[in-house]
Amino acid sequence: MSALETLDRVELCGSLLKWIQTFAVEAPCSAVDEMTSGVAMAQVLQKIDGMYFTDAWISRIKPDVGDNWRLKISNLKKILKGILDYNHEVLGQQISDFTLPDVSLIAEHSDSAELGRMLQLILGCAVNCEQKQGVCVCVCVIVCVCVIVCSAFRGDIAAALNILIGQNNP
Repeated sequence: MSALETLDRVELCGSLLKWIQTFAVEAPCSAVDEMTSGVAMAQVLQKIDGMYFTDAWISRIKPDVGDNWRLKISNLKKILKGILDYNHEVLGQQISDFTLPDVSLIAEHSDSAELGRMLQLILGCAVNCEQKQGVCVCVCVIVCVCVIVCSAFRGDIAAALNILIGQNNP
């Protein structure tokens, strides 16, 4: 990955972090290092589709991992598997033209580019789920506010959506 692509991925991650915060989950989710445990991501997934990401599913995510990167990797692997299974079982989609995130880099090094990939997958679940109307309205409100505040943010969300929409249209 070139330096420019990495910079774009880092900016995308920052924009998606702002989007994640709109879910108002209990776990901290305002910075990359707060996301590396996977707890906030799991809580967001449960808000996206609580019928699939049940309390039983979320109970498998260890909340108190501290700096233990092995436990973080375990959580992130469960979340990634949950996302992939959700796409296949509920949305009827295979994620094949998308580079999956390296959960080791997220857990060990708080890698923003890889976290951005993971958050893109969560965004894909949100915009394709049954309750997508509410999620899409939220994304549109964020985009409109950010047009006023920061045009770069709007471009990041648009790029993420274009990647996901392009992935879902054969």
